[in-house]
Amino acid sequence: MTIASTEFLLALMLVAGTIFFLPRGLPRQILLACCNAGFLFLCIPNLTSAIALAVFILSGFLVGEWTRRNQNPRARYYLVAAYLIVLLSAFVVLKEYQFLSFIIHPGTISRWVSIVGLSYMLFRQIHYVVDISEGQIECCSLWAYLNYQLDLFALYAGPIQRFQHFSQSWNSTAPILLTTHQRLKSFARLFIGILKVSLLGVLALKVSQRGSDEQIYARSLSGLTKFALLFYFYPAYIYFNFSGYCDIVIAGAAMVGIELPENFNAPYLARNPIDFWARWHMTLTHWIRDYVFTPLYKKGVEGGIMRPQRWSYLCFFIAMFLAGFWHGSTWNFAVFGLLHGCGVSVAKMWEERIIRRGGRPALRNYLKSKPIRVIAIVATVNFVCFTMLFFPTDLTSRLHFLRSFLLAKPVTSSASVFVPGA
Repeated sequence: MTIASTEFLLALMLVAGTIFFLPRGLPRQILLACCNAGFLFLCIPNLTSAIALAVFILSGFLVGEWTRRNQNPRARYYLVAAYLIVLLSAFVVLKEYQFLSFIIHPGTISRWVSIVGLSYMLFRQIHYVVDISEGQIECCSLWAYLNYQLDLFALYAGPIQRFQHFSQSWNSTAPILLTTHQRLKSFARLFIGILKVSLLGVLALKVSQRGSDEQIYARSLSGLTKFALLFYFYPAYIYFNFSGYCDIVIAGAAMVGIELPENFNAPYLARNPIDFWARWHMTLTHWIRDYVFTPLYKKGVEGGIMRPQRWSYLCFFIAMFLAGFWHGSTWNFAVFGLLHGCGVSVAKMWEERIIRRGGRPALRNYLKSKPIRVIAIVATVNFVCFTMLFFPTDLTSRLHFLRSFLLAKPVTSSASVFVPGA
């Protein structure tokens, strides 16, 4: 069952109509838990996958409980560090990352274990364990934790919700009261999401495939047109597919009394890569900021590794590289992350150069300039579209594709299609 399927939408309407007649509290939680369990059952292909998922998730709860009850900060720190190393190692093995191909034959693990949404569970679990160890989550029941991790609205492809935010809706005892305006707003957003996924995304993908399934000649008008279709419409497909999915789950969750965080804010109007990531997959950006960039930057500054300014550039680079590598197990995603790491670092250097030469007033004038903003948006869109050339296939064939295009040699691409969250 997919999020945009008729079956899912009919089930959502049934649950949304039923839940208003239940008192908010345990009866409502039981209904939502049954929905989560039913959706998970449809996503788990076999018993070994179910066992691996149970071990993966329950380990986070047990470690969290141990750290919460342990009064020794040093012991908590080392336990969490060791657990995160083991957790990340298990994730890399389960996802069969390409750099492990010399010891794990591709397909060996996935033949027995396949867990939908594992990437997002990983982020939620790291957040949960780290926040408990730092005292930001005081107490949590296994009941609430399991429903947080297996929430059907955030299971498949996010948004990456924090436990504190989830628990406000989950533990609320106030009745679910939606005004007519709120209901219409949710239905409208649900319809827009379906339109993006089922129509606009499909059309954008078909148009982009006209530039990838046929021979391309770089120095002919026809070749340039076909390349442009691939260059611009594949990123459009990624946006419509992913943002449409988020519209559906955010609207659907609101209809049953659960609030999910926003994940998109007109990303293709960003003026630089930093602004782009502040608008695209925002919950991922916030997670990277809080659990990768900030701790790494603080450790480097406190340890005197290098000058804070230079260290911040390196932290930006590392954070974006890891974000890219998290998207998929093949090397092309590492290239995607490296390119965005370079883009974010260069954008930060450029802003600081303006400040050095003219101070904060110069930066304000630069940001207020409409011609500069238009140029910056166009440049950023083209940069993002270029990086997404590495999304749909393996690195070798994509580099061959670009080489053939630049050298004006015909090439037929057999690129596979990347679907966010698959």
